Amino acid sequence: MAKGDIILITFPFTDLSGSKLKPSVVLADCTQDVTVAFITGQLKWQEQTDLLLTPALNNELKNLH
Repeated sequence: MAKGDIILITFPFTDLSGSKLKPSVVLADCTQDVTVAFITGQLKWQEQTDLLLTPALNNELKNLH
């Protein structure tokens, strides 16, 4: 696993009542730790720290609409 890889991992719900398998991008990979951010197509709400990515030739994202 390397920085930039897309992986599937289990993320807990915010109330810790369960979890869900989500696609995630690896932000950093150290010897014993991995830092990831989950990826979502949900656009109904956004946090100030969320980053919206749109399909472009240089990022290889596909337009699903």
